[in-house]
Amino acid sequence: MTTGPDVPRGSLIGRFTLPTVTHAPRQARGRLTALLQDLGMDAELVTIAVLLTSELVTNAVLHGRGEPTVEVRASDGHVWVGIQDPDSRLPYTQPTDSGALGGRGLQIVDALAHTWGTTPITGDGKSVWFTLPRQPEL
Repeated sequence: MTTGPDVPRGSLIGRFTLPTVTHAPRQARGRLTALLQDLGMDAELVTIAVLLTSELVTNAVLHGRGEPTVEVRASDGHVWVGIQDPDSRLPYTQPTDSGALGGRGLQIVDALAHTWGTTPITGDGKSVWFTLPRQPEL
């Protein structure tokens, strides 16, 4: 994980704000899937991006303060997805009990993202972001 100023990479593809409700991750999955499919991103990587976004939106809804905003950017080689919320507390991975029902979201992000990290937002808040290649790496 990277902590610090990471400038969003690529051209803005989409940006949307979600309500702080339990179905926000589902809304994010639907909207992100459409954006990435329109971009022509590899189907397996779309699935991974949607999973990672769902995990980060869930964290923002459960642990943040306020409505999360999803921003999607693309360059020739990568897609950058950031989830912003108005809570300055940074997320961290923690050990989980094998019987626990939750607590693995950031471990999933760490395992599947090309890169990921957090960036503080001036005032109050943060962006938790990840990158993925647009096409499978050989």
